[in-house]
Amino acid sequence: MKLIISHSKEIISAIIAGVIIAIISTLILDFIYAETGPDETVVSMESTQAASAVPQLWSHHKFLEISADECSNNALSILNELGFNSVIKNKLYVYGNRNGNRAAIKCVNMGGNSFVYAAVAGADVTLVEKLRNEIAWKL
Repeated sequence: MKLIISHSKEIISAIIAGVIIAIISTLILDFIYAETGPDETVVSMESTQAASAVPQLWSHHKFLEISADECSNNALSILNELGFNSVIKNKLYVYGNRNGNRAAIKCVNMGGNSFVYAAVAGADVTLVEKLRNEIAWKL
């Protein structure tokens, strides 16, 4: 019975983490559209200008053998170290801006360890990928 209960807690934690990931992704895309707005005058996606107006969202996640508090403190340091502006830490959630890009890192407590989800959004796919990779390597 204890085994079933412990697995149920893990499943519920994974579901909660998935919901958090969906919410963070939505918030980042909302921010990008609020800052730049979709180019409503473009009718065709044939031009490279139209394709570059589409926001890019790159993400990463993993389990860490540190507490969620330590994870969020590391996330704060990482964003500051990478030159993000307006870096804000709200409990276990850290986010900031850099050159028209937005990064968000969410740490979730998983029984003494943590699950971390990082997402970067922006218009330039190369820069978004690079920022996501730099954050992921430092986590």
